[in-house]
Amino acid sequence: MARLTQLAILFAGALCLISLPDIAHSAAPEFYVQGEVYCEVCRADFINKLSEPMSGAKVLLECKGDEEGNVTYSAEAVTNEKGVYRFAVKGDHEDETCDITLVKSSRPDCDEIPDEGWATKPSSRVSLTANSGMHDDTRKANPLAFAKKVALPECAELLKELEVIDD
Repeated sequence: MARLTQLAILFAGALCLISLPDIAHSAAPEFYVQGEVYCEVCRADFINKLSEPMSGAKVLLECKGDEEGNVTYSAEAVTNEKGVYRFAVKGDHEDETCDITLVKSSRPDCDEIPDEGWATKPSSRVSLTANSGMHDDTRKANPLAFAKKVALPECAELLKELEVIDD
């Protein structure tokens, strides 16, 4: 009987050891980063009611450590028909800075990356750590936009309505 008990304990221990890699793997957090890309048709440096969702645009997610040029994680995504992209990200990036940037427009008439004012090298920073106080595994990134080469004529009326420019 003692021999049977020893074998049962040994078997249970072996099962525990075999399952450890699965436990360690599942313990690594998984996050989803979601955001939107627009064509900013008014060249106003902000998303507005005339901005158009851009399908097929490419964005880049990069996480960097403290050292200069230390990229610890990188992935690209393409927007769907509604201009929405989504990344699945494994691991906790608590000690890293993670940003989404524009890579490539899908529209030749709207392919300029804004480089003036607050929109210089536009990016959206996201927190990819379980220690952020957020309980959801989806992180929402701020919208990003490519700009048209020339603003649409109806933008003047919109900017007056928003009191961005005078009559």
